[in-house]
Amino acid sequence: MLGRFAILLGMETGRRTTASGVKQPIREVTLSSNRQVGLASEFARAMRVKPKTKMIETLIRLPGGYGVLLMRAPRSYNAMLGEALAGASPDGVDATIKALREEWERPPR
Repeated sequence: MLGRFAILLGMETGRRTTASGVKQPIREVTLSSNRQVGLASEFARAMRVKPKTKMIETLIRLPGGYGVLLMRAPRSYNAMLGEALAGASPDGVDATIKALREEWERPPR
């Protein structure tokens, strides 16, 4: 399904392992009759997840189909949003959130 895009996602920068230490970041898995997929133990260790860890799965649109993004559920969605905005906000996360709130609270023209 991913075709050439899987190659792009799995490219390595001249090293034998990725930043997470996972040697093979893309693997083929089989969907069970219960529509379940197992998470490779190497992936679970890299993600620091154990049985009963709350996870988020998101359906994402890819060229030529769909994919699933799997990540650990954040302890705080506010903190996750702050971390996501931190890199895109030269004035700081708090200033960006304040500006967004002010924009949302303005009456429509």
